[in-house]
Amino acid sequence: MKKYKIITPTDTNYPMALKTIENIPRQLYVMGDDKILNDTCFSIIGSRTCTERGKKVAEEMAKKLCEYNVCIVSGLALGIDTAAHRGALLAGGKTIAILGSGFEHIYPERNISLAENILKNGGALVTEYPPEEPVKSMHFPKRNRIVSGLSIGTLVVEAHYRSGTSITAKLAAKQGRKVFAIPSGIGEKYGVITNELIKKGAILTRNIEDIIKEYDFLQKIERKKESELTVPQEYKEIYDILSTKEMQIEEIRKRTKKDAKEINYLLTMMELEGYIKQLPGKFYTRR
Repeated sequence: MKKYKIITPTDTNYPMALKTIENIPRQLYVMGDDKILNDTCFSIIGSRTCTERGKKVAEEMAKKLCEYNVCIVSGLALGIDTAAHRGALLAGGKTIAILGSGFEHIYPERNISLAENILKNGGALVTEYPPEEPVKSMHFPKRNRIVSGLSIGTLVVEAHYRSGTSITAKLAAKQGRKVFAIPSGIGEKYGVITNELIKKGAILTRNIEDIIKEYDFLQKIERKKESELTVPQEYKEIYDILSTKEMQIEEIRKRTKKDAKEINYLLTMMELEGYIKQLPGKFYTRR
C-alpha cells in the first residue's frame, strides 16, 4: 500500500473548508497531494446508474472547471462520479476522491485503477477511516458531508428517486454551499431529483457559464488553454498507435509486439478509464 498521511484539525494542512461544517472529521487519512485539499474545490456528483448523456455532461463540466484551476471532488463511485474524476484527468487537472472505507478496501474494486491514476496525476484519495476499515453501507452517507464540505459548490448531474445523491445536495445547502443541477426532460427517471432540486432553489445549470457567473473570483481567472490529454505511460504506446486510424486487437498486437493477454488487459483498462472506446466490429479508437 502506498504511503499516506493523517491530518487533524490542528494541522496547518487540514482543509479550511471542512472547519466550517457540522460534525467536522476528527482526522483525515490522505494518500497523494494533501496540499490540494486547500485549493478551490468543486464537487460533481450523481447516480451510479446513469445515462451516457449524464456521464458526458459530468466529464465535460469537470474538464471546463479545471480550465479555471478548480479541483474536482467526487466519491469514486461508478457512473457520474467516475465520469467527473475522468474529466479532470483528461483535462490535466487535479481531482480528489472521497472514500467510504479505508485504503486497503477501495470501493468499487473496478475503480482501483482510476484511484491509482488520480494519484499518478497529482490528485488525492481521502477518507476518515483507517486503512483496514472495510466497506460498510453506513459509511457512504456519512462521507458525503466531506464531499460537499470540501467544495465551494456542488453540481448534481443525474439522480433518480431515493438516490443517495440527494443527501449530498441537502448537506451542501445546509453547509452554505451553492447547489447546481442539470435539468432533465419530464418523465426521465434519472432527472427526478435534479428537477426537484431546481424547483427547490438549486441553480439551473445548462453550461459552465451558469456555474462561473456565481463566483466573482472565478470570473477574474484567465482560463487555461485546453491542455493535452495526460496518458499514463503504460497506455501511451497503444494510444499513440490509435492516433492514425481505428484498429482491431490483432493489428494492435502486431504493432506493439505484446501478447494477446496483455493487449486485452490494457484495452479494457483504457476503455474503462475513458481513453479509448470500442466501435462495432471490435475496432478501437481514441475518445
